[in-house]
Amino acid sequence: MIYNNIKHLSLFILSLTVIFINTSCEKNNFEIDNYKSKIVIDGWIEQDKYCKVLLTLSAPYFSDVDSASLRDYALTTAKVTLYNGTRKEILTLKPNSAYFPPYVYISTEIKGEIGKTYTLTVESRGQKAVAVTTIPKLVTLDSIWFAKEKDSLGLIWIKFSDDIKSKNYYRTLSKIKNIDKVYIPNKISIFNDDYFNGENIKFSLYKGSFVIGEDVDYYYHIGDTISLKFTTIDKSSFDFWFTFQKEQFNVGNPFASTNLRVKSNVTNGLGIWCGYGATYYNIIAK
Repeated sequence: MIYNNIKHLSLFILSLTVIFINTSCEKNNFEIDNYKSKIVIDGWIEQDKYCKVLLTLSAPYFSDVDSASLRDYALTTAKVTLYNGTRKEILTLKPNSAYFPPYVYISTEIKGEIGKTYTLTVESRGQKAVAVTTIPKLVTLDSIWFAKEKDSLGLIWIKFSDDIKSKNYYRTLSKIKNIDKVYIPNKISIFNDDYFNGENIKFSLYKGSFVIGEDVDYYYHIGDTISLKFTTIDKSSFDFWFTFQKEQFNVGNPFASTNLRVKSNVTNGLGIWCGYGATYYNIIAK
C-alpha cells in the first residue's frame, strides 16, 4: 500500500494519541464516558533554526479517528509561548501542507542555540501544558556511505567518534529528494552510547517509514538522493523517543507489548518537545 507524506504525518500524530491513551489507562478500565482530551505536543527546535510545534488534542482509545475527523483534533487557537531563559516569544500559527493537520506554530524571532534551555508553554481551552528541552552539543560524522545489500537496494552506513567525557543520546532521520516532504525517523532511529562510550563506532541505517508493517520497504534504492539528519538530544527527549519507538513497533502485538508508559516530557499534557543538535549530510545511493 502506498501512502503519501501527509498520510504519514497524520498516522504519526494519531499514533502519539493512541499510544499515550493506551499506556496511560488504568488496568482493566476502558470507561471513556468522562474522558477529557489533553493537549498533545509534537514540537522541536534546533540550532540556528526557528522552532516548529504541531498541536492536537488526544482522543479516546476507542473513538473513530480518520483523516477527516483528525482536523477536529487540531489546536489552531492555542497560545504558545517560547522562553529561552532571557526572552519570550508568542509563536505564530502558519499553514504548512507538509504536515497534517496542515498547521504549524513557529517562532519568528528566537532561534535555537547549542547549550541553551527552552521552555514551551501551551494554553488552550482552560488547559496549560509545559515542556522543557535543551539543545546538546553537536557530534559530527567522520564518514557516511551507501552500501548495496541486494539488487538495487541498500543501506546507509555511518561512522563517528563518541565523546567519552559525556553521556550522549542520538536520533537519526532522513529525507529522499523528490519523494519525502519532511525528515522521517530511520527504522530504529534512537540509540545512546551505553555500549560504545568514547569509541569509534560504525553501523547501518535503514530507511524510515511512518507506517509499520512487514510489507514496508525499509531499504534505500540506487539512484536515491538522500539527506541524513544526524542529531544529539537530551535525556528526557531520548526517554520519550525510545519508549515511543518500542510501543510503535509492538502495537497490536499483545505478546510483545512492553507494558511501559511512554515517557513524555510534557507536564499536564502529552507528547514531546525536543531540542536537536543537528548536522546534515547528503549522499547519492550508487
